[in-house]
Amino acid sequence: MTGVTDKYSEEWLKKWIRNNAELRASGDEDAIAIFEEYNGSVMSAFPTLSDQDIFDILQYTIEGDVKQVPPGGDLTGGTTVVVESKDYSKQITLGLGLLLFVMVMLLARMKNTLRLVQGEDPVSILDEAGWFWGRLINNKGFVTVATIVVTVLFLNQAYWWMSGIGVEQNYQPEQPIAFSHALHAGENQVDCNYCHSSARHSKHSGIPSANVCMNCHMYVDGSEITDASGNLKYDGESSPEIAKIYAAIGWDGENREYIEDYEERPIKWVRIHNLPDLVYFNHSQHVNVGKLECQECHGPVETMEEMYQYSELTMGWCINCHRETEVQFEKNGYYQDFHEELTEKYHGEKITAAKIGGLECGKCHY
Repeated sequence: MTGVTDKYSEEWLKKWIRNNAELRASGDEDAIAIFEEYNGSVMSAFPTLSDQDIFDILQYTIEGDVKQVPPGGDLTGGTTVVVESKDYSKQITLGLGLLLFVMVMLLARMKNTLRLVQGEDPVSILDEAGWFWGRLINNKGFVTVATIVVTVLFLNQAYWWMSGIGVEQNYQPEQPIAFSHALHAGENQVDCNYCHSSARHSKHSGIPSANVCMNCHMYVDGSEITDASGNLKYDGESSPEIAKIYAAIGWDGENREYIEDYEERPIKWVRIHNLPDLVYFNHSQHVNVGKLECQECHGPVETMEEMYQYSELTMGWCINCHRETEVQFEKNGYYQDFHEELTEKYHGEKITAAKIGGLECGKCHY
């Protein structure tokens, strides 16, 4: 139906869509011409459609699917892009090539075996060409060693390829709002736990609500930001990224007040750090009890303009951390009673997380 509104008027299309048979009976030349063009095919009548319904249908033929963007920008989340994704195509191609080479040699040997059975002299294709490799194919020792080497190389490459499945180190998706950790955590020195407050008392670090953003951005709208030349970057208007927060929560930046009866729009952040469902990880246990800094797992977030997965987050990576990380007993009420018992048991040795059950399978896979 593309272009139908250019051929016929809206009033005519209303009559045609509602009841084309009635329109033809009235003697309308266009209606009759269409009926004859399509060999008398009868279009269904839609008498219950309102004018608005028909208008919407016609408008759709012009615009198609239109993505709804709320004031202030798109909050629906960006396209996920994996940075520095691992490519094992070369290793796989090499392994398959070597495997194919070994198969060719084995087939050549089978061919010569059949010749011997039939009383003929063994001759390989490569021998006929006068190549040195032809003799190697007929050498049992060489074929055996080559088969073992190729098999080991292929299995080795397959192992490393499979061990990398699910490891998304350097994963950096595009977010609906260009939030800079370098600006907030670095330049402005905002504590990670201020925004991700649930990391202190919950399994999950949580995604800050727009209300948390508004604690600052109720007053800071980015209109004062200047470029390298000292000119106002946004001509005194709110930053387009901060405007997205206003659009999500319903904040009137000019009058500095919340809009009454505003239907809030969720900001659909794209999750970066994903652990398998079979793994239990508790942020509060590490942050509150273990006294770990966020950077020990998430890397130097205070320098990241765009957040990405810094660490491997594999089981081996976690286990090594438990083996190396010393338990912090000082000024830690959680281990107050436990400290004396462990100190007596290990007699001054370094007490790591591994020595207090950090390597037990049930700790993470219960």
